[in-house]
Amino acid sequence: MANTSATWIVELNCECPGCGEDVDLLDHADFWHGRNLAVGESSTERSRDVEVVCPACGHEFEVDCRY
Repeated sequence: MANTSATWIVELNCECPGCGEDVDLLDHADFWHGRNLAVGESSTERSRDVEVVCPACGHEFEVDCRY
């Protein structure tokens, strides 16, 4: 009998300072493009001052990633 599959669900949530919406930054199509950031990376030099784009309104801002 085959094992049951388990699915990871990864989100990077914040409130956009532009539109005030609660958003998942990973919903922006280019979030991972050109980044050397691991899933769950927190409080490292690479996870601070990360430039992001709000997937709801397109506002650009910086975040510090926390796990």
